[in-house]
Amino acid sequence: MLRRIGLTISYLIAAAYILSVVLPADYCLSHGCRGPGELDAFMPAFLLTPVGAIGTAFSLHHSIRNIRARSHLWVFWPLAVIFAIVLIGITALIVWIVFETVMPR
Repeated sequence: MLRRIGLTISYLIAAAYILSVVLPADYCLSHGCRGPGELDAFMPAFLLTPVGAIGTAFSLHHSIRNIRARSHLWVFWPLAVIFAIVLIGITALIVWIVFETVMPR
């Protein structure tokens, strides 16, 4: 029972993180963000990055386990692809932040 509650929480955290990135990006693409003031909509995504990464990793692990068990493949393959793309994006964000912090200009 606690395991299912934990998985539900990790899927909700992953979904909230993905939406906190996608919704401001959709707004910027449709309305055209001009300047740093309008990019403040991405701040919740940057704040949720550590928690979102952990929740997404647990969700990806659960999706892969269900793919290996061959249960509901049509649901878990797209989820696994989405979670993998999000984790690659999080890794790229962290590498970019470290690069910008360490390398002098």
